[in-house]
Amino acid sequence: MRYIGRIYDNRRSDSLATWMRRRRFALFRSLIENLPTPVRILDVGGVQAFWELMDFADRPGFEITLLNLDSEPVFHANFCSLAGDARDMACFSDREFDVVFSNSVIEHVGNFEDQRRMAAEVRRVGRRYFVQTPNRAFPLEPHFLFPWFQFLPRPLT
Repeated sequence: MRYIGRIYDNRRSDSLATWMRRRRFALFRSLIENLPTPVRILDVGGVQAFWELMDFADRPGFEITLLNLDSEPVFHANFCSLAGDARDMACFSDREFDVVFSNSVIEHVGNFEDQRRMAAEVRRVGRRYFVQTPNRAFPLEPHFLFPWFQFLPRPLT
């Protein structure tokens, strides 16, 4: 069981999942590294632990707001956590954030219309945005790490 955790547990710094996330995150980092500071980031659906693994905890020049259905306690000075809905971010002004970041959330907000509403809100509140979603054609289903799970008939899933 320890071996399996080293593969998929994205809370572990030594897991394959964390290594893959860091590789994807390198692209994001390259896109924001030359922005003038302070850089205000809104993470829609994210958690502080992710940013800790990416070495952004207490990083000078970066202010990160986490938006989730429920707020979570934060332990670093550059974090803020708020409760809200990705489909209606009326609590934020237009272009309030330098960057809106969202990692594998849009596919969970509901039907296509809900996803469209989230995308419109992301574009509205951010000057830039980085929205990642799993590739359906990838051989492993990203939540269960079950090969080809996403192609099983609906009654079996």
